[in-house]
Amino acid sequence: MIRFVVLSFSLLLFAGRCEADPVVAGLSPLHGTVFINEFMASNRATAADEHGDYDDWVEIYNAGDKDIGMKVMYLTDDFGAPMKWPFPDTVLRAGGHLLIWADGEPTEGPLHATFKLSAAGERLGLYVTDGEHLYIVDTLTFGPQRTDTSYGRIPDGGESWRFLSRPTPGQENSSGLSPLHGTLLINEFLADNKTVNTDEHGDFDDWVEIHNAGTDPVSLLGLTLTDNLRAPAKWKFPDTSIAAGGFLLIWADNEEHEGPLHATFGLNAASGEQLGLFAVDSSYILIVDTLSFGPQKPDTSYGRTPDGGAEWRFLAPPTPRRPNQPRR
Repeated sequence: MIRFVVLSFSLLLFAGRCEADPVVAGLSPLHGTVFINEFMASNRATAADEHGDYDDWVEIYNAGDKDIGMKVMYLTDDFGAPMKWPFPDTVLRAGGHLLIWADGEPTEGPLHATFKLSAAGERLGLYVTDGEHLYIVDTLTFGPQRTDTSYGRIPDGGESWRFLSRPTPGQENSSGLSPLHGTLLINEFLADNKTVNTDEHGDFDDWVEIHNAGTDPVSLLGLTLTDNLRAPAKWKFPDTSIAAGGFLLIWADNEEHEGPLHATFGLNAASGEQLGLFAVDSSYILIVDTLSFGPQKPDTSYGRTPDGGAEWRFLAPPTPRRPNQPRR
């Protein structure tokens, strides 16, 4: 049996469609869960619809853990006409993607919208209704677009938008891997530092160790570190570098004012979370290294063994700025 999200507004349930657009009343409870995730406004050779046409498209993403019925939702390229195209009676799976062809040819199928996209730039809006009011699920205003290059959130549902030279309709968004992937690594971290080591102010703070497994020094300018893969640019590295085979310790204490190597976030030892290392510029966000981890132990780090290796282990005692396992 398919589970659906219940759109629990006080005036719901609504089964029909309104003839005139209701008033937009504010944000939907689905705001932050369902996203306009990627689109292409000039598709010449990237992806064809079921009729073989290379049409514009819009991808919707469900970041939640429940399936969502789309029948009371609308997509538009005109905020003044928020109910421009009604979704058919379809389901957006939990963690799934739904592709809408923005070709102005609704007779070609249920997922063909009544409008096209302008490569010169315009707007996109996603709305849901309770029958009397409309609620905003997601909106976007975008500028000029590039042929056969999509524009999407990095990562799926994330805050950052980037041009994607490798469009991913119906799939997970990524600008791809950085050339530093496999060379620069999140190597070890401590999420519950009670007595292990202190920063330059004498504080027992959490930390993340970055390791350069290569044979040349690596500049960190333009790289970012985050504890939320949906916000890859959370903390920017200062203009520093890591020597070949070297280590750099970042204090994850949410006290950026304490120094250039103090990040804008702390680590969650109780439930675990994520760590991500990215290369960011004005056009792309490239993955250097990422990790999802579970609950952590006091004064016990979690690290790759050996340095830069694929296997992760709890390390007691921790080895900040030192090899996790002696080289043989």
